[in-house]
Amino acid sequence: MNISTSATCTRCRQHEETFLHCVCDCKFSRNIWYHFNFNHSTFFYCLVPNDWLKDGLLGAHSFTFAAIVWWAWRHRNIMCLSQENWSLNRLIFNIQSMIETFKNCFSVNHNGANEERFTKWNDNNHSCVILNVDGSCLGSPPRAGYGGLLQNNAGYYLSEFSGYIHNSTVILYAELFAIYQGLLLAKENNVADLVCYSDSMHCINSIKGPTMKFHIYAVLVQDIKELFDHMNVTTCHTLREGNQCKDFLAKLVASLDIDFCHHAS
Repeated sequence: MNISTSATCTRCRQHEETFLHCVCDCKFSRNIWYHFNFNHSTFFYCLVPNDWLKDGLLGAHSFTFAAIVWWAWRHRNIMCLSQENWSLNRLIFNIQSMIETFKNCFSVNHNGANEERFTKWNDNNHSCVILNVDGSCLGSPPRAGYGGLLQNNAGYYLSEFSGYIHNSTVILYAELFAIYQGLLLAKENNVADLVCYSDSMHCINSIKGPTMKFHIYAVLVQDIKELFDHMNVTTCHTLREGNQCKDFLAKLVASLDIDFCHHAS
């Protein structure tokens, strides 16, 4: 498109920046492939992009291949457009998270039959206080809300909260803020052992993963991790079907204008 004044790769400045060079051959991308054991000599010497993509996406490690291609391209844009150079560990964390998402989305039962799955609000039968949280973005323009419920392991109602988030249309922020408010409420109620269920795998990975100071919600994630120091907290993923009360609450509050509401009963 002649946007750039030069066809040379702006990262390594050694070769022409073709598609294959960008996501495969450039040293910044090649380091990622090496980490995931894509190190056969023939892997880096294919001259036809369509053939290279087809072989990778139909191979035994198709999920890993697809995730690396995506994040190699993302990293190229981050370096060239935002002047950031992410560490290899940070890229690996994002790639592994995407691989797990692919597996959850595309895994099939080996016998070809539909597999019946059961889920509930305390899906792993933990024996302490349970916090179920959810965030929601609804409407056009979108409105964000959050909600959560504290129960003991027998299902006895302890407390509930909900709220509307002003000036935000990002579901990840709503999900993280729901966890943050839930932890604050648990701390105020002197809860020592807590299991927090969320139906956002992205949210849980952001909390459980290494600290990323350049993450857009790094401050909120760090605030959540600091609350972990005041109690014994376990975060777990649940399906939306096991989080229906909180899903309903978050969607309801997204249509209101109440910043925070504590429901004692």
